[in-house]
Amino acid sequence: MKKAVITTLLLALGFNSYSQDKPKLVVGIVVDQMRYDYIYRFWEDFSDDGFKKLINEGYFFRNTNFGYMPTYTGPGHASIFTGTTPAIHGIIGNSWYDKYTQTSVYCAGDGDMQTVCNCDNHKTDVLSNDGQMSPHRMLTTTIGDELQLFNTESKVIGISLKDRGAILPAGHMGDAAYWMDANGEWISSSYYMESLPEWMLHYQKINTVSDYLKGKWKGKNFSYDLDSLTAKHGPNIIKSTPFGNTVLKDLAKEIIIQEKLGQGTNTDFFSISFSSSDYVGHQYGPHAEELIDTYIRLDNDIADLLKTLEKNIGVENVLLFLTADHGVVSVPNELKKYKIPAGYFDVSEALSALKEYLTKQFGEGKWIQKYSNQQFYLNNSLIQEKNLRKEDVEIVCSNFLISFEGIKNTFTSSQLHNNEYKYGIHALVQKGFSQKRSGDIIINLESGWIEWKSPRGTTHGSCYSYDTHVPLIFWGKNIKQGVSDEAVFIRDIAPTVCTLLGISFPNGCTGSPIQIITE
Repeated sequence: MKKAVITTLLLALGFNSYSQDKPKLVVGIVVDQMRYDYIYRFWEDFSDDGFKKLINEGYFFRNTNFGYMPTYTGPGHASIFTGTTPAIHGIIGNSWYDKYTQTSVYCAGDGDMQTVCNCDNHKTDVLSNDGQMSPHRMLTTTIGDELQLFNTESKVIGISLKDRGAILPAGHMGDAAYWMDANGEWISSSYYMESLPEWMLHYQKINTVSDYLKGKWKGKNFSYDLDSLTAKHGPNIIKSTPFGNTVLKDLAKEIIIQEKLGQGTNTDFFSISFSSSDYVGHQYGPHAEELIDTYIRLDNDIADLLKTLEKNIGVENVLLFLTADHGVVSVPNELKKYKIPAGYFDVSEALSALKEYLTKQFGEGKWIQKYSNQQFYLNNSLIQEKNLRKEDVEIVCSNFLISFEGIKNTFTSSQLHNNEYKYGIHALVQKGFSQKRSGDIIINLESGWIEWKSPRGTTHGSCYSYDTHVPLIFWGKNIKQGVSDEAVFIRDIAPTVCTLLGISFPNGCTGSPIQIITE
């Protein structure tokens, strides 16, 4: 009996010690469109208090990859916080074609919700669709969901310039998510609240976007007049400047203080997604001076955020990780200058030719319902009407499309559904494939090729390393300093954090805890 009591006490003491050892605040930072190589390309320009501080004091994983295709913002954020891939969590793109309703849907769109905003500042329709959002299309739980299922007193908040960058990380049970609308104001959705908190209303009165859009955005060899840009494009233009990240950082600092994150007895969760890097990267490309300047300024923003965390909560009470939602390909026109294979795929030409070919093969009809995210959606009703086998039509399409310049691989839904691939491009595509949501024929472009043609701009979405290879840094409570080149995947972040918190993995999790962090 005495032995049993002692054992119980020891277990209780051990559990109490473990409970006290948890961080008071977990911060998940996502830098939109940050390629791995940016760390080293911009290293000499970084201060000692931003990215360098995280790496010099934390653990840096240099071989982190997404392990699936397509690599877009929506799937990337969902994968980071759910610990799985689009095949499981269901966010297969930023948007996709719903073949059951025959409409295009947005990953965070929800027509049942209403915009929650600082309505007094709007002169027109205050209930715009900017706030008609929720995480309802994401099919699995997140870190934050599992944290709140473990303890409902924990706070979970997500913020970003982009709605999907705030909503998907916050999960289904998030207390709040905030993003910027077309007017340059912070809004939310009726999914989370009936009205903005009083502190937010006050904050927006004294911290307007116009305060950040004064003077010039200057680099070594460029200069943009911010007043002129605002007059031409409106306050929303701030997203396409590095000052969008600064606005977000300032809001993050205010939320930490006003919501008293990390001040209670339970662990809170805060996701911060910096989006300006993506807007600038799309517009100018990964080697542009504008992008370099954006990252130098982001480094200062991160340094300021770290100081706030240290001052208000303490490093010993914070667990922070930083990663990216995808990378980016170099501008194809630039690659061509150096005789590197690259190009622009004309999807309209391929789509038109495919439609004509199917008509010749099978007769008149609307054979293609939609093209989206490098996926062709077939008209299944028409296929049935003509007594054709869907698999046969898919093969005909696949064999026809592979002849186009710029297409490296084609995959059919039947192929992906009926086989299990463990290695190579097939496996990456399969991990991004949802039988209910994905198209019937999926194409993979050659490396260096994109669909979107712009004189300076570029994009992402492929299975190649420039899109899938991103940085991953853990910093803060119980994180030792180190560097690793062992392969880890984005889906490993969530189970790692959950292990450190002693909570269940997200219910669709397919990743594994990173042992060097959890041991």
